[in-house]
Amino acid sequence: MQLYEAYEMVEMAEKIKERKSLVILSENLKKYRLYLYEEYNKLKKGVDNPYSSENIASILNISRRHYKRLENPNAITKNISIEKLLILSEIYNISLEDFFRSN
Repeated sequence: MQLYEAYEMVEMAEKIKERKSLVILSENLKKYRLYLYEEYNKLKKGVDNPYSSENIASILNISRRHYKRLENPNAITKNISIEKLLILSEIYNISLEDFFRSN
């Protein structure tokens, strides 16, 4: 592991301690889903969009309400497993780290 990578890991750990990472996660979950949602709508208007919050929640086997809470940076409780984050990273075609990168 390079020094830069170690520094990034320490920085990420600090954000987690301060709960900033949950806000970043919420913002990124919404950003990536909405981007794909809009791109899909451009290609296939009038077709059920697989990137709707309802469809994503269904894939994750959670309620739509739970998923919307995950996307809400102001929601106090956020529970998502690593397994579900891995599923989302595959669906959105991004790395796990991208969920925790601030803009």
